[in-house]
Amino acid sequence: MKKYLAILSLFLTTTVLQAQATGRLIGTVIDADSGDALNLTAVIVRSAGKAMRTDFDGKFNMDLPPGQHKVEFKYSGYDPVVRDVTIQAGKTVNLNVTLGAKTLDTVNVQGRGLNKSESALLQLQKKSGTVSDGISEEAIKKSPDSSAGDVLRRVTGITLVGGKFVFVRGLGERYSTTVLNDSVVPSTEPDKRVIPLDLFPASVIKNIRIIKTFAPEDSGEFSGGIVKIETKDYPDKMEASMGFGLGYNSITTGRPFQTFEGGGAANILGMTGSNQKLPGVVSALPDAIPFAPSSNLSQQTVSTMAVSGFSNEWSSKEITAPWDKSFNFSFGNTYKLNQSGDMRIGVLVGSTYSRNFRYRQSVEGRFQAQNAVSPLLTDFTSLAVLKREDVQTWNEEVNFGNNANVTFQLKEGQQIYYKLLYTIQSDKIVRNATGANGVDNFNYISQSLEWTSRTLINQTVGGTHAWTPFGDRPHKFEWHGNFARADRDQPDLRNQLWLSTNSIPRRAGNPDGQRYFSNTIDDVASLNAKYTIPFKQWDGLQSKFKFGGMALDRTKTFRFREFQENLAVAPSAIDFYPVPGEITFNPITLLNGDRQFRERFGDNNAYNAGQKLHAYFAQLEMPIASKLNFLGGARYEDSSQSVATFALKDSYLYETSLSQIYGSGCSIKNSVIREYSIANGICQADNNGIGNLRTRDLLPSANLTWEFKEDMNLRLGYSETVTRPDLRELSPFFFTPYFGADRVQGNSNLNRTYIHNYDLRYEWYMTATDYIGAAIFKKRMSDPIEQIGIPVAGQPQVRYTYANAKQGDIEGIELDYRKDFWNHFRIEGNLFFIKSKVTVLNESEYYAARLGYVSIYSELFGLAPTDIKRSLQGQSERVFNLKFTYFPDKEKHHSLGLYYNYFSERIVVVGGNGLPNAIHQPAGVLDFIYGWQKGEHLDLKFAVRNITNTMFKATQVDNVYGVEQTYFKYREGISISISASYKM
Repeated sequence: MKKYLAILSLFLTTTVLQAQATGRLIGTVIDADSGDALNLTAVIVRSAGKAMRTDFDGKFNMDLPPGQHKVEFKYSGYDPVVRDVTIQAGKTVNLNVTLGAKTLDTVNVQGRGLNKSESALLQLQKKSGTVSDGISEEAIKKSPDSSAGDVLRRVTGITLVGGKFVFVRGLGERYSTTVLNDSVVPSTEPDKRVIPLDLFPASVIKNIRIIKTFAPEDSGEFSGGIVKIETKDYPDKMEASMGFGLGYNSITTGRPFQTFEGGGAANILGMTGSNQKLPGVVSALPDAIPFAPSSNLSQQTVSTMAVSGFSNEWSSKEITAPWDKSFNFSFGNTYKLNQSGDMRIGVLVGSTYSRNFRYRQSVEGRFQAQNAVSPLLTDFTSLAVLKREDVQTWNEEVNFGNNANVTFQLKEGQQIYYKLLYTIQSDKIVRNATGANGVDNFNYISQSLEWTSRTLINQTVGGTHAWTPFGDRPHKFEWHGNFARADRDQPDLRNQLWLSTNSIPRRAGNPDGQRYFSNTIDDVASLNAKYTIPFKQWDGLQSKFKFGGMALDRTKTFRFREFQENLAVAPSAIDFYPVPGEITFNPITLLNGDRQFRERFGDNNAYNAGQKLHAYFAQLEMPIASKLNFLGGARYEDSSQSVATFALKDSYLYETSLSQIYGSGCSIKNSVIREYSIANGICQADNNGIGNLRTRDLLPSANLTWEFKEDMNLRLGYSETVTRPDLRELSPFFFTPYFGADRVQGNSNLNRTYIHNYDLRYEWYMTATDYIGAAIFKKRMSDPIEQIGIPVAGQPQVRYTYANAKQGDIEGIELDYRKDFWNHFRIEGNLFFIKSKVTVLNESEYYAARLGYVSIYSELFGLAPTDIKRSLQGQSERVFNLKFTYFPDKEKHHSLGLYYNYFSERIVVVGGNGLPNAIHQPAGVLDFIYGWQKGEHLDLKFAVRNITNTMFKATQVDNVYGVEQTYFKYREGISISISASYKM
């Protein structure tokens, strides 16, 4: 063993000494006109007798002896460029060059990506044919943010809701599309069409770009914009890094904290434990056979089998909340496989882990509209309490992310790659509530234990191939295949409920003693290909024609099962508060027949869904004149969506493919025939649980960029795009996870939204890092999909559904400013002002429905919006971000930064049946961060988030009494963190 260690030590020492004897020159070569990377550019250093060609990304990487060198860059059809460099032993020099019009300022690019630093990403934005904004890895590292969602709220025109869902230009999260490494990502959320961005740890992200004007090569589901997340690339040289972090929260850390055992050690990694899963005695049965008494299974047998299968953990336990902890590491390198170095393999692997503890105390209220005059006269509407709760929640959150990137360059111009992202995010929540039921006039105590694990696996295999069949510039063929799975597992959610009248007995039945098991799996497989042909237009200016296509196949399944323990005898002492569930639901009570265990079944509790999408595009990028560029074309998309909602007991009818599902629904376009069919029992109002939507759309796009002055652009864009309903939104399923919880129900009759987009933007790139931008935009939407609240008579909760409004209009202004002052200060600010209006129903339809002049079987009958014209849900009229950074030293090794994010009021939930909209009140969050970079290896960061401990509050207005009733309000506390990373 000592012999092997000595050999290894000698090898490492020799490698280090060799590396220190030379320096390294890295950089990127791009086309000054188009901003494209120039692969196969010759890089020649005659003084060292070395030469090479750039790779696909226009990158070069060369070891050189210390001293002065002249570096030549040559590419056929371009003027050669020569640069002087000084190489020092063991140091890396970054040199980025443009061939053509002018030279880029040298920017500090560590690794392969041109778009990794702030200045480089700004240059990419400048040369892009579309309107875009973004944030680089360099900026992410400097911020106090830990996830992609936190990062994105710093970007112009972005609003973050719930810490995870993005609103682009005021449009709700359902109008935003997220792609990871240019592939569509499925969602882990059963009630959302987009993936929560807290699933992406900030440490695995290379950059995030928001594409705000549509180009034919992008997805046609383009509303507010496309969020493009790119994970890190492999480095040009060996790099390894490791980081640790600790965090403190002012209202959680070191205080009493409620938790439960759950799945034990597996939960520490965000995974579901084996003891949390559906017991084998249940899962062994076919889905069509409920775990309930039947002709072949007695009640006593069912109860006895349940004793051995289900956990009897009902109560939380108290601990002292520990400090938040985080850890990350990565390793990457490039391995040359031949002497010339044109055949090589690049590798990057990394992992990040965090475990946070959060306590929240909140107040929640739900109300019902009362109007003694007329529901049409909203000034006479008062609010009656459905429920009011004081809620305490304790959440243990785990984020565990892993990424891998392997790229193989066969030779110059030919490479294939594999990218993997595997991430898990989990919540272990204890929820205690004391509340008042305003319907039946009793107080109650509610407790629940909830575990949710969200997993995303995203795998991409692709290639880029260039050759020069004719002319000077190479043709390029790009392809990639992707498979992604989003899995949301919520096993054994347990509820206890006591009613407080003269005494505090348990509620004998739903939801006391309830257990819920739910699982959502969303799979997306896609194949993308595009081919680029360069050519010269009539004045000899470089142009490109690009065409390609995409095939996507998506399947989504949802299963929900509910079990209960009902009291079969008169209540006894163990059925009163505060006797814990471990005693009340003791297995003995099942074995002796005092309680009966069974599965609730009969209602719809599952759906199978799918989508097939084929798309084809043609795109032209061409200068009309030397400073006026055009990018445009068209995209054709053929989409077919199908959803079958059913009860698991009937699952045998739905075990075939979606194209053969039982029943064709009731998708009858003629309203008279449809109402007749429903009235006579031919079909049901929810389309028999079947949702089918087939759309074929030809989507044009035209973007003009005029560089009317050096470093100034004026952009003009027009496009037509769509937004389709999510598969979940087409399913008429709903459930209540705890007493009084809100219900969300889909709508099988939804149509897709069609959008006309108009954009005008001015850009001034003052320096490589200084920038001013101003934009105005307008969007007109036909059939926008909105969520509408409908109070349920006699119930302490509100039900929500989705519906197509008639029309929506949104217009706004965006401003962006970034500037360095005196080498010690930097100010960055962005803000936007947005006005929107959605017409939910025409006045004639509205009054006909409200006055009872339509059939009860009409689609209009169930739609009773309080306002027929209002702002879009979730849209704030004003949002701004301000960032101030001070650098005490000229080398900028130390930095102190203040970050402020503000949004004005916005609709949280749209009202119905006279109930006013719930309005989230304006809120601002102030963060502070101190950073210290010690040489090239050590980085320290100290951050304070939410310095002012902002109150987040939503209200509904009682018009009769002129008071605001609380829909919810809470604080998150002040969070302090310190982290250190070391780079080798």
